[in-house]
Amino acid sequence: MVISICTEKGGSGKTTIAINVAVKLGLLEEDTLLIDADPQRSVEVFTDIRARENIELTFNTVAKFGSSLAKEILSLKTKYDAIIIDTGGRDSEEMRQALAVSDIVIIPIVPSDLDIAVLNKMINLFNQAKAFNPTSKALITISKASPNPFLNKKIEDLRTYINDKNLEDLKLCESIIYEREAYRNAFSQGKGVLEYCKENENAYKDFNNFFDELVQYTNSN
Repeated sequence: MVISICTEKGGSGKTTIAINVAVKLGLLEEDTLLIDADPQRSVEVFTDIRARENIELTFNTVAKFGSSLAKEILSLKTKYDAIIIDTGGRDSEEMRQALAVSDIVIIPIVPSDLDIAVLNKMINLFNQAKAFNPTSKALITISKASPNPFLNKKIEDLRTYINDKNLEDLKLCESIIYEREAYRNAFSQGKGVLEYCKENENAYKDFNNFFDELVQYTNSN
C-alpha cells in the first residue's frame, strides 16, 4: 500500500500527518517506509530528534528526490506493508510522481477561504494522475482546524463546498485533525502524538479517529 500526503500549499499539516501515520503503523508492527520527498527535510529533523532521545524508530525512512522517485517507489512496494510519501508543499515533480503511483492520496486542507483554490488545484491534479493510476483514491482531510467552537462555521462551510462537488474517488473525512499544541510538543520530543498523549486526550482521539477512517477507506472497494 502506497499512501502519499500531497498539497500545493505549505502549512497544512502535511508532514505532521505523514509522520504520525508512519508512527501508528510502526506501533502496529507494520513494516513501514516513510519517504521524505520534501526539500525542507522535516522528517529528517524528526528522526534526528528521536535518535538523540534514544527512542526506537519503529519505521524505516529515506529521502528521495528527482525524476526516479516513482520508479523507486514501485521497486520498493513489494518489500514493505506500507510506504508513506511526504511530498513538498508545492506543485513539484515529486508530488506528481507520488500521485501517479499511490493507492491512497491524503489531501490536507485548512478550513479557510484562501485554501479553497488550493483544494481545487489538487483535485484537478489528482484527476489528471488517474489517467496513469486509475485505481487510486483520495481522502480530503480537514487539518489544522481551530478547536474554537465559534469557528465551526468555517469547517461546516468547507464540508458543504466539498460535498456539493460530488467528487468521484475523492472522499471527505468525517474526522478532523484540529490544531493542538500536543502535535508540536510531540515532534519536539521525537514522538508521534499517539506516543506522546494519553488515550483520553483530544489530540490522541483526533488522530486515532482519522487513522481508523483512513484504514476503513483504504480497505473499501
